[in-house]
Amino acid sequence: MPLLKVGDQVPNVSFRAADRTEVPLQGFGGKQNLVLAFYARAFTGG
Repeated sequence: MPLLKVGDQVPNVSFRAADRTEVPLQGFGGKQNLVLAFYARAFTGG
């Protein structure tokens, strides 16, 4: 997957929320701002 730049459209993907529900990004399209933060290896042992 190529890197995204500011203003690029997000690919149609979904993520698992803290409550274990699937959240598709396409549902946010133009309705509200969205910030994604990734914490590699967060909450894992080792």
